[in-house]
Amino acid sequence: MKKNDVLLVLWVIFGFVFVTAVDTILNFIIHLLYFSLVELGVSFLILTYLLPSITLVAYLFTAYFVVGKINRKSLGLELYEREFPKLLLAVLSLIIFILGPLTNWLSGLYSASASKSHHGDIQSFLVFYGWFTAGFGISQMITLVSLVIYLLIKLKDLNNN
Repeated sequence: MKKNDVLLVLWVIFGFVFVTAVDTILNFIIHLLYFSLVELGVSFLILTYLLPSITLVAYLFTAYFVVGKINRKSLGLELYEREFPKLLLAVLSLIIFILGPLTNWLSGLYSASASKSHHGDIQSFLVFYGWFTAGFGISQMITLVSLVIYLLIKLKDLNNN
């Protein structure tokens, strides 16, 4: 395998790790928001619409911010000429390995303690939780499709110039 091939594979892996780390951070923050809003007494009916909407806005805003940062920071160097960010890859990997399980652990811990004092019936909670988790998948897909459309338009413009 040539050096350029190894670097290309490393950059692809870096991309996957970067996207997964950003997703993990957003997931953690939105779960904290969920815990806070339930503790404030916000009903599951309101949360059913509020949290998926906030999730979508958070994902789209984050994608907009990241693409904007990439546009401003473009160095004009070829991918193979850039120094591979080993430290950043390690930090992002740590974020994934710590925040992912921490989010699940806190969610389970919160559900166990809140089930004794929940406001509302179990059916309302299940409807909310279905939309809450679906909100992540829907937000990810809408963000991905938006990025692909944006980048295809950008590529077309660059090819026309």
